[in-house]
Amino acid sequence: MRRALAPTLGLAPQELRFAREYKGRPYLAHEGAPDFNLSDTDGGTLFALSRGARVGVDLELAARRPPAARLAARYFAAEEARAIAALPEEEAARAFILSWTAKEASCKCTGTGIFGFLPLWHFAVGEEQPRLIAPPEDAGDAARWSFVRVQPSATHTAVVSLRDAMPGLRLCVYLGSE
Repeated sequence: MRRALAPTLGLAPQELRFAREYKGRPYLAHEGAPDFNLSDTDGGTLFALSRGARVGVDLELAARRPPAARLAARYFAAEEARAIAALPEEEAARAFILSWTAKEASCKCTGTGIFGFLPLWHFAVGEEQPRLIAPPEDAGDAARWSFVRVQPSATHTAVVSLRDAMPGLRLCVYLGSE
C-alpha cells in the first residue's frame, strides 16, 4: 500500500503519515492526498485510489455460495431479503454477493463500517451493476453516488463506490496477492 500511495505524493513510502477517522477508516494525513480504500479476501487484496472523490471498495470470491436467504434476512433491508429469498438457491447466492459487495463498498466509503449500516443502503437485487435505490439519510442525496462492478480476476468480483465523483474521474484499482 505504501508503494502504491507514495508516488502520488512524491514521497518515499516510509515518509507517509496515516491517520484514522472517528470510526477507524484510514487516510493519508498529507495535504492534497488522494483518497484510498482496500479490501481483502481469499486470493487477493484490492486497492482503490481516487483523486476528487471519496472511495470505498469490497472484494469477494465470485463463486462463494453463502446461505443467502438467512444472511440477507439478518443484514439487509426487509424488501431486499424477501427478494433474495424468492430466488432459486443459485440465483439467490449470486444476488446476495452482488448486493453485499455494493453495500460493503458503500459503508467503507462513508467510513461507518458495516455493522448496523448494511440494511440502510438499498440496492436493486440481482443486477450485475449496482443500482442504488436509496442511500442512508446521512449519506446525502443518491445523485452524489456512483458505483462500478469490476472483475479484477477470473475468481473475484468487486464494487467500487464513489461519493462526489466528478465527470472524467480517473480511478485506479489494483489487485494483489500480498
